Amino acid sequence: MLVVFPVGFDEKFIVRALVRRREGIDGLEPGDRLLAVVPEGYRREQRTVNAIEAIKGITSPVVGEGNVFVLEVPVKGEDMVITIKREIEKRLTDDRLILAVLSGGMRPILVSTLLALLGVKDARVIVESDFENLSGHISLELGPFLAPHNRRWEKILCGLLEGKSVRTVAKELGVSPATVSNELKGMARYHLVRAEKPDGRVPKYLVTRAGKTYLKIVGSECIET
Repeated sequence: MLVVFPVGFDEKFIVRALVRRREGIDGLEPGDRLLAVVPEGYRREQRTVNAIEAIKGITSPVVGEGNVFVLEVPVKGEDMVITIKREIEKRLTDDRLILAVLSGGMRPILVSTLLALLGVKDARVIVESDFENLSGHISLELGPFLAPHNRRWEKILCGLLEGKSVRTVAKELGVSPATVSNELKGMARYHLVRAEKPDGRVPKYLVTRAGKTYLKIVGSECIET
């Protein structure tokens, strides 16, 4: 996993996010990478320097000292976005999982980081942001917001949520099971479904949290909004 986060004057939001447990993610592990995004010349602000050192002190024993990176970006519009995107692609881990903690730092860098993430292909991106009073946070995957509005995808997801098999869904749609399987592969690129292969048999597809979010986005009647 690659964790990307702009850094402001303190580290509390970052630390809270790093210790938070998530569905299917057990927290930081050896080999994970951290990318702190800061404006050029950040060393002139001692509070930012202290925050980065605190984050390194907490995370380096887990992920390894060589896996914590600091990216200084030019505060120049599209240059920021391009610089951040290139660095994210360079630091991606093999699982292509990105956790973006957008809770601190300069607002232009927060926006630029989000825009950069929109351009990263074939990655699962989770975006989180804490409320300033520490009363809670939001956590959303980008996949369902980037996926095309596809009526067939909606019907397949609804069928799976109802416990139907791929063959049954295909029959109801009037297409072959192979056609539905191909659609599922496309949906998996946006992490709307997850394939499980019990005992090496034909994979069973499960609707992910992102898949349920997708159904809400497209206004499907098969899921509560």
